Amino acid sequence: MARLGVLVARRRDAAIGRDERAKSARARVVIKRRRMTTTTVEDDAALARAIAALELERASAASASAALDDGFLRPTAREASTADDEALARRFQAEEDAKANAASAGPSAATTAASSDGSRCRGCGLAFGMFEGLASVRLENGSRYHGRCFKCAECAGSLLEGSQSCDFVIHGSGADARMMHKKCYMEKHKPRCSVCDVGMEADANGVIRFHIEPFWGAKSCPAHATDGTPSCDGCRRLQPRRGEAYVRLPDDRMLCAKCVSTVVVDQHDAEPLFQDIVQFFGKFGLSALGPNSTLPPLYMCTQDVMDHVDVEEAWHRGRTSQVRGMCVSHTETVDVVYREPTWTKQTRGGSMFSNLLGGGFQMVERRLPRLVTQKVSAILVLSCLPRLLCGQILAHECMHMYLKLNGFPTLEPIIEEGLCQLFSLLWIEAQMAKPEISGEDVVFTAYIADAIKSDESPIYGDGARLALAAYTEHGLVHVLDFVKRTRNLP
Repeated sequence: MARLGVLVARRRDAAIGRDERAKSARARVVIKRRRMTTTTVEDDAALARAIAALELERASAASASAALDDGFLRPTAREASTADDEALARRFQAEEDAKANAASAGPSAATTAASSDGSRCRGCGLAFGMFEGLASVRLENGSRYHGRCFKCAECAGSLLEGSQSCDFVIHGSGADARMMHKKCYMEKHKPRCSVCDVGMEADANGVIRFHIEPFWGAKSCPAHATDGTPSCDGCRRLQPRRGEAYVRLPDDRMLCAKCVSTVVVDQHDAEPLFQDIVQFFGKFGLSALGPNSTLPPLYMCTQDVMDHVDVEEAWHRGRTSQVRGMCVSHTETVDVVYREPTWTKQTRGGSMFSNLLGGGFQMVERRLPRLVTQKVSAILVLSCLPRLLCGQILAHECMHMYLKLNGFPTLEPIIEEGLCQLFSLLWIEAQMAKPEISGEDVVFTAYIADAIKSDESPIYGDGARLALAAYTEHGLVHVLDFVKRTRNLP
């Protein structure tokens, strides 16, 4: 019996010894893991399996010791200790699984887990070891990275060059920020030409030069401005090499597919626009035709006809590169001469009868003041333009008609053209407010309005901005009355 007690005691001591060695080994493993400079998901998983094996061995030894227990051991306390160790092993395994899942989820999940105070790597989300902190990289925004995590988001290459950081850029902000080599960023985000669909390269000075289409914002190679690439006569966008071809008009102008869909070809198409614009004057209490005038004829003409008439009129010479509309007018001067009998005193040599009366009647010519009036012969608009653009041009010409038929004096070009641009802008903005207008037409009206406001020409552009400022302060009727009296804007 004494020998059996000694045997039980030895086995118990052996089990306790193995328990202490397992705890010591686990502590050494944890300390060693904290001091490691590099850790991979595979190493973490292997560590977890080793700890689980040690715990399993200890549990087996504890079970064998319990089988030999003769009353000197305490099975209840031993079973509780074994359960605590198994819970500890499961907790270790859960931590390793969570770290493995965080690493496999990619930089975004790791970045979310990273602490804002720089205690964790912004790249992988893991804490820094004792020696890893010395080799970490800290950015000006407070982000901190392991050396192995400080890499390009595009090519996955290191952003470290020796002991110094190479050229890199940060694209985006906050949780969406991505670091890239400068060359990778340029390659991925450099502008692409809307015509030839290739990335535009930088010159020797590292500068990328390109042309931006007004309002639309499309970027294109500067060479396409002079290499014959067609542009739409409606929206001014260049024709892409890939995609729908532009439509060539009889006068060699080009239109894109969107502008062709609402094109105004002839007088029949334009007549509703003409009537709508004439009625639009009534919204301001104005009469487009004056007191004693009729609506002049409207003609839709090709570009060569417009150019020919403009040469004769000589109104647009040097003011615009393309004539799209014209108000053809003439001045009528009426001289009224009449003769009336007038009693005149008779001079020597008259007849005996006139001498007795002291005078006689003579027919005398009298001339009234000249009557000068403006007459509008016709309104000409360039054919085959999108409906809204055709309406804007027609509204411009109708304001010319209003000024001529309502007795306005001859105005300086910047005043007259400014008023016409103002009225066409008011009409185009009224179309934008109509409930039945489509989404594409809303965008196109915004383009036309922007073209009027941003025009850089000294006559049309500056005139429109001056007239718009006067209208904003005084209203259209007051502005027109002031111009009629003073020939200047208020």
